[in-house]
Amino acid sequence: MNTVVSILTNQFFLLFLTVATGLLIGKIKIKNFSLGVSGGIFTGIVIGWAVTNFAKNAQEGTAGFTAAKRILNTGVVSSVFFTFFLMMFLIAIGLTVGKNIGSIFKRYGIRFVVIGVVIPFVSMVVAVFCLKLAPAIMPGTPVNSFEISGMYSGAMTSTPAYGTALDIVDAMDMGTRFQLLTDEKKAEAIESMVPGHELFQNVDLLNELTAEQTETLSESAKSAVSLGYTVAFPIGVLVIVIMISILPKLFGIDIEKEKEAYQKELLESQVNTKVIPDRPVDFMLFGFVAFLGIILGNISIPLGRFGSFSLGAAGGVLISALIFSYIGKIGNVNFRMDTKSLSMVRDMGLTFFMAVVGLTYGYDVVKSLAGSGLFLAVMAVLVESMAVLVSFLIGRKIFKLNWVILSGAICGGCTSAPGLGAALSSIGNDEPTAGYGAAQPFAILANVLLITIFHQIFF
Repeated sequence: MNTVVSILTNQFFLLFLTVATGLLIGKIKIKNFSLGVSGGIFTGIVIGWAVTNFAKNAQEGTAGFTAAKRILNTGVVSSVFFTFFLMMFLIAIGLTVGKNIGSIFKRYGIRFVVIGVVIPFVSMVVAVFCLKLAPAIMPGTPVNSFEISGMYSGAMTSTPAYGTALDIVDAMDMGTRFQLLTDEKKAEAIESMVPGHELFQNVDLLNELTAEQTETLSESAKSAVSLGYTVAFPIGVLVIVIMISILPKLFGIDIEKEKEAYQKELLESQVNTKVIPDRPVDFMLFGFVAFLGIILGNISIPLGRFGSFSLGAAGGVLISALIFSYIGKIGNVNFRMDTKSLSMVRDMGLTFFMAVVGLTYGYDVVKSLAGSGLFLAVMAVLVESMAVLVSFLIGRKIFKLNWVILSGAICGGCTSAPGLGAALSSIGNDEPTAGYGAAQPFAILANVLLITIFHQIFF
């Protein structure tokens, strides 16, 4: 029995089981719709929920109790997998699309910058709207600004925004900020952040917070940010995957015609461009690009009163890969690699990343939809779907962008690798990666700035 439980809770077994079942479900077609590599998210949610539920109910002395403790302490699968497979995916994307990035910006100019900024901006507006209307919509279910900032970061699948929110809360003078509130706002803050806590029994007497009270509020604020992020992240993934798949059908877009038109646009923009032949995938250079990308992602850029900005490891490796692919050759070293081989690396990274997301957040998704996190989950759906719809209308109706490139730009604006995976499956080639790579860096910057401004305005 112990052997069976040990196998069924082994993180490698669960990871490969999720990948296999996810790809199997992804092949199922309903008319022209299929989940493709996104299937791993859904099977991962089911498997992740089942395994975590088992771990939470395991009794000491029973078979599998040791495995259950490991799952509760470190997660269904290691968080290292999350970052590793995401970076593999993004490096492959950057090396694939970088050679065309110059002609793309030359042809489309500032339009990708606009889309990369519009999506976070619309999402933040909707998030603030939800914060203001929460008491009327869900009376008796207090939602505070820290949960909203985490929810926004999760819906945007933005780790840099989440990290920024935690850093801001950690550095915040909670005692001073609290004392600036009216008595009514103090009562609301305590009710939403530390309801029933013995240290906050009489808010009218809190002329000055003690060190213990300040620390309690700070820890509660950080927990609230993490709760919002944890609930909203998988919801944001699901929303972008579904919307990227159904938008062409809702608006009558003929994908095959779009692909033909885009190829013509691409050929026109590449006239007089120097062609550098591709080489087989070189994992030494792949590692070099990743190495420099991680360094780039950890560089902190000061933004004055708005704090600082960094790309993070994921954003850094993408920019690094785009730059080296765009340059092409440095001396005798050629960074232009075979597209088909890079596609295999990209698909592997994305497939396993999808599975890791599902396994990691499966229990929280089911719990949030069945309990107190439901309101945050609903808000995450609104935040993500409204931003995608607005950016689609701007890109399609105002900028007249081809759906092939626009689908990638929308995913870049949402900083969503799973969304890009859905776009690649839907369109059937690598071209959306160009829009993703062009829009994503601006979206990361916008997310960090907006979350900083949000915390300056709201307690």
